[in-house]
Amino acid sequence: MFTRLWRWVKVPANVFLGALLLLAGLRVCLPNAAAEKMRAHVGQTVVVQGKLYDDPDFDGSLVKVRVRINDGNQVFATISAGDADLERGDTVVVQGKLGNGFGAFSGTIYRGELVSYSKSKTPDIFLKMRNWFSGMVEKHIPEPESALALGYLLGQKRALPSALLEVLAITGLTHIVVASGANLTIITRMVRRLFGKSRRRAFALALLAVGVMVGIIGFAPSLVRAGLVSALALTAWYFGRPVHPVRLILLAAATTLIARPSFILDLGWQLSFAAFAGVLLVAPVLTRFFYGEAKPRALSQVAIETISATITTMPLLLYNFGSLSLISLLPNLLILPTIPIAMLLSFATGVLAIFTGVLAGLVGSLATLVLKYNLVVIEFFGQIEWATLAMPISFWQAVAIYGVILLGWFAMKCSTKTRLLDVNVVE
Repeated sequence: MFTRLWRWVKVPANVFLGALLLLAGLRVCLPNAAAEKMRAHVGQTVVVQGKLYDDPDFDGSLVKVRVRINDGNQVFATISAGDADLERGDTVVVQGKLGNGFGAFSGTIYRGELVSYSKSKTPDIFLKMRNWFSGMVEKHIPEPESALALGYLLGQKRALPSALLEVLAITGLTHIVVASGANLTIITRMVRRLFGKSRRRAFALALLAVGVMVGIIGFAPSLVRAGLVSALALTAWYFGRPVHPVRLILLAAATTLIARPSFILDLGWQLSFAAFAGVLLVAPVLTRFFYGEAKPRALSQVAIETISATITTMPLLLYNFGSLSLISLLPNLLILPTIPIAMLLSFATGVLAIFTGVLAGLVGSLATLVLKYNLVVIEFFGQIEWATLAMPISFWQAVAIYGVILLGWFAMKCSTKTRLLDVNVVE
């Protein structure tokens, strides 16, 4: 009886998913009148007013800001902010020459002028929590190690030196300091293992941790995707129902696009889904191909997942940047296994700093050692001259490469008889 009931439930679920995908497609394809209106002013000096929906990036005397206007348009701007204490949630008025947009941005303003700014009347509690906790960490972990720790924990890149960000890009390690599924996966797995004896408690606390992390870090497209996928995967795990990774990916994509259709043009959103598809779809097939029924060791699993994510994001990176890191695998293998340790020690340092500076200092010293090791690895590989390969490709070449990847994946999946229903992002 239960089998028949479950089969009946799956039919409406598939219909529901199909309806969501159709609605998302309509939302994406419908013309955006507000964006068209903004494009008509390209080349003119304009005044833009809106809210900063993400952390400003400070680059010398210039500040990079992402402004969301009331009509739904998003503008990327670089401004000279002077002594202005800009942060997420502030309302800004920016004046400058409007340029063509890119990705999810309807327009750009380079070297604009900050006319005025004001703080939100409703304080961002999550932002205050993050700033307060960051201060606790920075008291006991020196720079630049503390900046890297906050990048791991909270996806904060603003404190990282621009030179370090360039080296991270060269070595294919930018993802470790970007708020994404990696952060949330590590956190949900930690919570599950700590409270695994009580399924209900582990589910509730892991779900709470996901919500708090998204609130603290902000609603960047990649993090919205990661939070939604984590919540769906946790729910499926709690109720003991396997969910096919393809359904999970499509459901998360459709839901985020219905809420904000411009996400489809955001490179972070695209890379996030591509990497997620690599880990949940390609990695299990490669694991079965190389190990059969055996379970690979932790380092081998990291290697397989890194290779899989590299394969699925490669065409996007080549199309958008025209270059590819040739050495990303080795630094990833050397650093990724230590990130959960660095995150745990850094988090413990911030928590202990509330109660006792002595213990916080001791744990902070251990965190500093791990983080210093990470920086040594990053800087060593970043000095390799042949680390990147220039290989610009067109849109259709990227599509063709994805076609070859899909055919190869399908052939390997059939030959290994991999069961994707056994894959779980929270395990």
